[in-house]
Amino acid sequence: MKVNVQKLPKSSVKIKIEVEPSEIEVKLDLASKNIAKDMKMPGFRPGHIPANIVKKEVGEMRVWQEACAIVLPQMYAKAIIDNKLEAIGQPKVNVEKIAPNNPLVFTAEVALLPEFKLPEYKNIKIKEKKVEVKDSEVDAALKQLQTSRTHTYKVEREAKKDDMVVVDFKTFLDNIPVDKGQSVDHPIVIGEGRFIPGFEDQLVGLKANDKKEFKLNFPKDYHQKNLAGKEVEFKVEVKSVNERHLPELNDEFAKKLGKFQSMVELKSEIKKNMELEAKEKARGSAEMELMDKIADKASIELPEVLVESELNKMLEELKGMVQSSGGQFDQYLQSLKKTEEELKKDLRERAEKRVKIGLILREITKQEKIAVDEKELEHEIEHTASHYQHDPKMVEKIKSEDYKEYARGLMQNKKVFEMLRKTCIEEEK
Repeated sequence: MKVNVQKLPKSSVKIKIEVEPSEIEVKLDLASKNIAKDMKMPGFRPGHIPANIVKKEVGEMRVWQEACAIVLPQMYAKAIIDNKLEAIGQPKVNVEKIAPNNPLVFTAEVALLPEFKLPEYKNIKIKEKKVEVKDSEVDAALKQLQTSRTHTYKVEREAKKDDMVVVDFKTFLDNIPVDKGQSVDHPIVIGEGRFIPGFEDQLVGLKANDKKEFKLNFPKDYHQKNLAGKEVEFKVEVKSVNERHLPELNDEFAKKLGKFQSMVELKSEIKKNMELEAKEKARGSAEMELMDKIADKASIELPEVLVESELNKMLEELKGMVQSSGGQFDQYLQSLKKTEEELKKDLRERAEKRVKIGLILREITKQEKIAVDEKELEHEIEHTASHYQHDPKMVEKIKSEDYKEYARGLMQNKKVFEMLRKTCIEEEK
């Protein structure tokens, strides 16, 4: 086998490979057997037709082509290994010459992990913001906890502020029903402001079984552009009016939550958890600021295959977010007045930054010789799997080789950041 490697732009190469006839001939019997699997001939079982008869039936060229199809990926893989190329993605293969008893000549274009020099990243210094949780923030969190434990009681009276009203409603734009603008048995707390301005006010004074029609203007910045700034008609029927009773914030309230003996203990725990969350957020922000600065100083020729893969990943993440919030991606695109390709163009810069940071983390891992011990990895896998004991398929997925490599990457990155924190990140005094 003869191999010639030619460098191309954007961290890719073109490999020209010439395979000698003798290296193909050893695969002719296997090629005949592969072809025979799909042949039907009287007197022979499928897959058991002799090679000389296969050759006579389909022709020498067909058998040679099948043998070359077996040899080609093997020789490509050998060329990659022998030349120590870190190929990524699928190669673009072009067969230049194929004929019985002649060399097989083909080219393969493939992207490589780019080679680059890391900047002096240990000289970059970042300040991590000091965490401070105010008493007002603790009180707001306590209020949410109180609200989550509200008891409601159905009442036979007119609805008023703070009541929870269950309604059916329909919306119309120019007498045409709005897509997904209907809801049945929808709970609404009057005064929470979760609907467009004015909607909840229209429910005040209504009783169970009351019906009401009214018109409201949607805000000009409403996320559904087809409704933004438009006058929309609502038809509402009240199913029930429910009075809400908030539990009193005292020691008894704290005790009902389990491990607390007083309101002081509860507030202390809330503040502690909020501080941990805020600290984790500040830590993440500092780490990302550091990576951004390293990325700005690093010159890397990004392979298109990595950027395109990251773009598709970001697009899938965005679709998941839209769907989880109850929306449809097509409508989301309409609200942006963009096609999917136009959105990908908008996301491209962020995708390139993410790819760049991923490559930098990988290079730092190599340079600093950061590794994950197999026992550490197995412990992490078992710990993660323990949360899904009720889901055998999920456990199987977590214990797969693909997930293990994913977990190894996360753990390596964590160790990289732990190392960087010691040299590059300082907490504000």
